[in-house]
Amino acid sequence: MNRPDTAVIPCGGLGTRMHPITRWIPKELLPVALTPLIHWALSEVAEAGLTRAIIVTNPAKPILGQVAKEFEARSSLEVVLVSQDRPAGLGDALMKGCPLLGGQPFAVVLPDNLFKGPNQTAAVLSAWDRFNTAAVLIADISADEAHAKGATGKASIREEVDGSLRVVDIADKGRGRFDTAGGNRAATPIGRFVLPAEIFGELENIASSLPPAAELDDVPLMQRLARRNELIAVPCTAAFFDVGVPEGYRQAVAAFPPVATP
Repeated sequence: MNRPDTAVIPCGGLGTRMHPITRWIPKELLPVALTPLIHWALSEVAEAGLTRAIIVTNPAKPILGQVAKEFEARSSLEVVLVSQDRPAGLGDALMKGCPLLGGQPFAVVLPDNLFKGPNQTAAVLSAWDRFNTAAVLIADISADEAHAKGATGKASIREEVDGSLRVVDIADKGRGRFDTAGGNRAATPIGRFVLPAEIFGELENIASSLPPAAELDDVPLMQRLARRNELIAVPCTAAFFDVGVPEGYRQAVAAFPPVATP
């Protein structure tokens, strides 16, 4: 399979967990080390060797596109803006990027996941190169850390004879914050992954079973891939901050000196 050259960066959500500040400023523009989160994501994409970023944004966030284009002006990364008319789920955001992908595999980068350490987009791309199948970054979250992470689903992981780690199941998303289900630690997928273009047929199939106006999330897709043993688990090797929740954002601001640049 071809190596991806494009990242899809979903930014269509309205960031309600970060109210009241995100009533006036998109969460992707919140600063860490005096740099907006969208620039951190774009910098990671460029450093991983990708050449294009498709930003799926909401018409209510016109300033987001302006700030993203400012990054393009000082880098070699092409930035393309695509509109998602309403917050309709991550799966729907990926569908908006589909016409621009030309049937090629692609990376997905969530800007409200921030890392300090090795490039995690490069890590999932490396897994794709090695195993030629979908790959997702996995964080190992302790019970003490769970309050600063969003409500992603717990993942079950198995080591295969080829040396890969495979996600074999993913729980549905909960509410509020991450739940380790009573354990001291638990694994969960987080916002860096690589997907083949064939997943769009699956997303269409999932969407056809939803009631009208329901959100098309990515979790049912990831669950399908996992249960077919088609999802590589890539252990996160950097400090991970979920800046989409207030506790995680405060931790990120404290971890990065204000003079730093991505």
